[in-house]
Amino acid sequence: MSVIEEELVKVRRDLEKAVEGLEILSASQHSVQVKIWKTEYKQLRLLIMFPEDYPKKSLMVEVKSKSLPDRVMKLIENITEKEAKKLQGQHQVIQICKVARQFLDENMFIVCADELDTIRGKVMEEGDEIKMKQKAGSFILTAHKNGYFMCLKFSITDDYPQTSVKVECRETNFPADLAAMFVRQGVELSRRCVVPPALPKKGEPPFQVKPSILPLAEYLIRDCIKFYPVSLCSICENQAFPLDPKEVTQDIRGALYVEYVYCSHVFHHKCLDKYMKTPPFKGGKKCPICGKRIFHEKWKEAPELAEQRWAYKQAKRRELDEVADFMDF
Repeated sequence: MSVIEEELVKVRRDLEKAVEGLEILSASQHSVQVKIWKTEYKQLRLLIMFPEDYPKKSLMVEVKSKSLPDRVMKLIENITEKEAKKLQGQHQVIQICKVARQFLDENMFIVCADELDTIRGKVMEEGDEIKMKQKAGSFILTAHKNGYFMCLKFSITDDYPQTSVKVECRETNFPADLAAMFVRQGVELSRRCVVPPALPKKGEPPFQVKPSILPLAEYLIRDCIKFYPVSLCSICENQAFPLDPKEVTQDIRGALYVEYVYCSHVFHHKCLDKYMKTPPFKGGKKCPICGKRIFHEKWKEAPELAEQRWAYKQAKRRELDEVADFMDF
């Protein structure tokens, strides 16, 4: 019995037991083909080819996958062939299958490698940082703009992208309420990538799960961290945030506290407070930038009530003015 025949006997007998999630598709004198499955998005096929003079020469490996990026498949080929070279003169098939499975187990982010490349290359800017923790399935991303920053932790599970990425703010010098709003909006954005709408729009194609890391990172970095430090108050048109982050007020009733409304525009508290309490009130107060109605926890009065209160204050002011004029007379 040749060396290859001996190894094939061992492969057929032991390989599926030795490597979790592995299925032998074929095994011949020329090659062994296997499928290794971890999740729907972490699965691959190995075509393991016996060269002439095997096992003096190492096995050749070809990786195919419908879900993994090309560069990840190439990396697995390089790792398994490097392992095979260490085993020259010995049986190699079972060990390189183990190495391939171990790679799937230990590298959580292989299913989103393209997303992470885009974040590094097109979303992050100079001075921003990302630190990966592959085995834990998390990474820490810190982004800056004009002295303002957010340090964010992104986490995924084994069934990503079927489940959305999780995010939490580890540290920031934005106002606490505003930073929390950024995160809440981001969480909702990522949820919509994996959960179909309750009321689908007529004529839309069937819902399909989408990866959520890139949309979430784009929103938090481009639309929040990089955008708001240079934004203007939508009423007075002065810089919304102070140039020095140390001067940011955390007092939610402070005159220069930055208020965020659901259309995504920002206002100084004093500017928005005055705007919300002066006419016109019909149909609710509208954002002066985009025209959308303003909804805010601090100003929840119905338009009719707000108009009545304004009219009452104006009447009182006229009374006081009349009294003052009479006293002067």
